[in-house]
Amino acid sequence: MESVAVLSHIVVDEVFDSEHRLLATEVGGAGAYAAAGASLAGEAGSTLLVSGAGREDKALLEEWCTRRQISTTGLFEVGVHSPRTRIRYFSDGEREETPVFGLEHFESHTPLPRHIPDQARPLSGVYLFHDHERSYWEEVEAFARTFTGPILWEISLDACRIEHRAEVAELMAVVDILSINETEARALSGASRLEGAIAWLQRSATTVLLRRGSQGSLVLAGGAVHVVGTAPTAAVDPTGGGNSYTGAFLACYARSGDLALASRTAAAAASAIVAAPGAPEIDDRSRRRVALAARSVTFESR
Repeated sequence: MESVAVLSHIVVDEVFDSEHRLLATEVGGAGAYAAAGASLAGEAGSTLLVSGAGREDKALLEEWCTRRQISTTGLFEVGVHSPRTRIRYFSDGEREETPVFGLEHFESHTPLPRHIPDQARPLSGVYLFHDHERSYWEEVEAFARTFTGPILWEISLDACRIEHRAEVAELMAVVDILSINETEARALSGASRLEGAIAWLQRSATTVLLRRGSQGSLVLAGGAVHVVGTAPTAAVDPTGGGNSYTGAFLACYARSGDLALASRTAAAAASAIVAAPGAPEIDDRSRRRVALAARSVTFESR
């Protein structure tokens, strides 16, 4: 069985309310949610999460992954603690995130292609979540020269500034798929309107997943714009919706090569994730529900 490798952080979140009261301690991070989306779109054990993990938290993180049928062979030990994020929600619905152990500690747990275990191969696709840092991309570029499957980059907010536009354009040529939300696309392109952001993104031959939250998404590929709807759901917690959409798209696309099927499946997986606080446990029954919901998602080309 081929695997999809998700290279991004899994962290421990401490969630506080506006009065500084601790509400919950739970597993989160872009890597965790992308892997959950990929697991919903794949088979049991076909998603490999590659991330640094502190030895005191590793058992907790492994159990979290196991309950979602995500392979843990890619979790490598770094120090005592895993990255920990303090999330504070305010009365107006906004939130603030602070790395408890600092940015340097967080970055020390960043996964690179060298961390993909040999026993996990062959791989059908690779997911990356990062900014435009040069040293990171030097290793990714070397890996890309030998890897034949699709490489997907979910760009981080830090890279989405107009002053980084030329660098990002160069890095888009390294990957096969870019995932970005509408706000990030406008900031990166410098366009005030969505149409301008689309025009800038289409200068690249890279397929682009342009996420628009409750408005669905656009897939830019081969000069065409495909409009993707959403799966019916009552959104409870938007956390991880974009990550899970992206992970599910890659898992489905790497297996099928079908752009429409991957887009519909991604929308359905994201809807399943945001329907409850945190990522739900995953089994074949939940995968069947996602596959069924994907049939109702619209996919129109223009």
